[in-house]
Amino acid sequence: MRKKQAKGYGVHSPFAYDLITNVIYSPYSFYAFSDIYGIVSQHNINPEGSITTYNHLSFRLIHYLQAKDILEVNSGIGINTLFLVAPSKHISCICVEEDREKYFVAADLQRQRGVKIGFVSSLSECQGERFDAIFINFERGYIPDMETLTELSHSGTFWVLHPIKKGRGKQFWHKIVHDLRARMTFDVKDTGIVFLRSDFHKENYLV
Repeated sequence: MRKKQAKGYGVHSPFAYDLITNVIYSPYSFYAFSDIYGIVSQHNINPEGSITTYNHLSFRLIHYLQAKDILEVNSGIGINTLFLVAPSKHISCICVEEDREKYFVAADLQRQRGVKIGFVSSLSECQGERFDAIFINFERGYIPDMETLTELSHSGTFWVLHPIKKGRGKQFWHKIVHDLRARMTFDVKDTGIVFLRSDFHKENYLV
């Protein structure tokens, strides 16, 4: 059953309610946002045109759920990576990016951040790893299947998929929502959030 809930109204799961009210619809900003805007500007990238609410949500999810080992698939020039690693210096992030020009821009953005970031060109280089969070950009690059994502996850892993309203993202999201392994999903405008915890009841929230 697909639940259409806005800002937590009628949501009975304490976890889901807390995530919706304190993370997805959080009214608060963070000092890190200003720092990242400055970093992006220093690299002659217009922050107003390149930073979105999706990036802010990425930060809040990592901050709230305290993910430490992150995988970002199709990471591009690394804008969202800045938000993923900003919550803590204890975070380790592996970025998968096939385009070497984008990889070099991303590496330059991340330089001197004091966070462990690895860049690889293929997801196959991550075999045997398990991550706390997996972020996938559907607009470009390789799209892993459900089995591959599951192999890279543990029971507490969450996935963040963007965008999910068109093309490959829409098709993939439809499969995810109906897959029993995706125990709790949140459809947040153009972003999908997936939790694998087996102790969760199967629920699909449109928020």
